Amino acid sequence: MRVAVISDIHSNFKAFEAFLEYIEVHPVEAIIGLGDYVTDMPYPRRTLDMLYGLMEKYPCTILRGNREEYLLNHDKQDQGWHISSPSGALLYTYENITREDLDFFEGLPSATKVQLGDCPELMLCHGAPEEIRGNLKYDLPLQDKVMRELPTRYLLGGHTHHQETISLYDKLYINPGSLGLAIDEKGGHAEFCILEGNKEGWKAELISIPYDLEGMLKTFAESGVDDYGLVLNRAVKKTMETGINWFYFAAIEAMEMSGTPMQQVGEDIWNRVAEKLEL
Repeated sequence: MRVAVISDIHSNFKAFEAFLEYIEVHPVEAIIGLGDYVTDMPYPRRTLDMLYGLMEKYPCTILRGNREEYLLNHDKQDQGWHISSPSGALLYTYENITREDLDFFEGLPSATKVQLGDCPELMLCHGAPEEIRGNLKYDLPLQDKVMRELPTRYLLGGHTHHQETISLYDKLYINPGSLGLAIDEKGGHAEFCILEGNKEGWKAELISIPYDLEGMLKTFAESGVDDYGLVLNRAVKKTMETGINWFYFAAIEAMEMSGTPMQQVGEDIWNRVAEKLEL
């Protein structure tokens, strides 16, 4: 059995295109998606149309990520999103998807178990099985608890944007990395995983391929998303270019400068952050 695992596209349709071209040359039998398909980048419907096309062509198991949950929560109760660094790109995404997209998100699980062929069962999640934003890379007590209590030999999870495998308690955690916003210290690369399995077990090949970074960056201004997301949009683009998490650094810097939660930071502070971090 040969399966492709993707996560954290974040509307980077150019990286998605590179992945689709890869699996045309290196065929797979099924696809697993671990969430965060949209937000933060231009033209979210392009990514979603590609995802729906993938689901028509391959057997797919698709999860919901925390970004899809944000959009659903805003749809149910206005979250106060407005043109601003902290929430502008979320508002842009919400305004550029459809009711059918939201209904699709609503029907997705945030974690599930799946068995493919006669291969061992896989536990799938976005962050952690019971915590959609759980970070198994940096929250070591959570990592230990999840792996110790894991009911399967294999766990697939995304969210951290770091590609890795972790062996613990004779079990294997596999993170395919981020297809659209990889934290790899290279920039311009799309990350995913190819699983090869039989009844004895699964082996993971972590893949990193280049995509049309310059073409993707050009779409930010033309799409209007830069007019919504302001400073954090600049951090997203610098992250794409460098593979360093400038989005995280900008958010932390803004909260430290202001002494308030990120959603309450004023644009004067965000502009100071942009100057300091050269965004």
